[in-house]
Amino acid sequence: MGEAIWAGYTLVLGVEVPYPSIADVFWLAGYIPFFIALYLYVKIFGCALTKKTLAASMVTTIVLTIIVTGVLLVPVLGAEEDLLVEVADFAYPLLDLALFSVAHLGLILFWKGKLGKPWFLINLAIAMDTCADILFSYLTAHNAYYCGHMLELLYHFSYLLFMLAFYLHAKEL
Repeated sequence: MGEAIWAGYTLVLGVEVPYPSIADVFWLAGYIPFFIALYLYVKIFGCALTKKTLAASMVTTIVLTIIVTGVLLVPVLGAEEDLLVEVADFAYPLLDLALFSVAHLGLILFWKGKLGKPWFLINLAIAMDTCADILFSYLTAHNAYYCGHMLELLYHFSYLLFMLAFYLHAKEL
């Protein structure tokens, strides 16, 4: 829905997409079912994860969260944007990291098996999406983002990686 609304703004109405917009509501809401799906999938095989592995994954996620927050803190808060814009600027990368925290466990679980490649691609897609969201937040804080920016290619490539991952996963089942 977020993509359709964004396309409606740009292709049908021919106007600049406001940020945040109703499209962002749908994009942000999309994290919920995606997180739940990843969590439930990994939970089934969770008994194969050791406490040491879980702790290492948790530390990795915490460190990445601190780094992302540190990278965005000064540019986003320094831009003196509306509170809603600042929340959106932090929400996307932090929600990406929430997805990564679960997908990373899936990669650890399935790395050596038939599902290793799909889970690697899922993690790569999430990492690419995270980078794109960090760059988007940074660019919007500096009023340097525009519709059609090269940054959008990262989103498209991440979508392609997700599609390839899901295709390979379905093929292996």
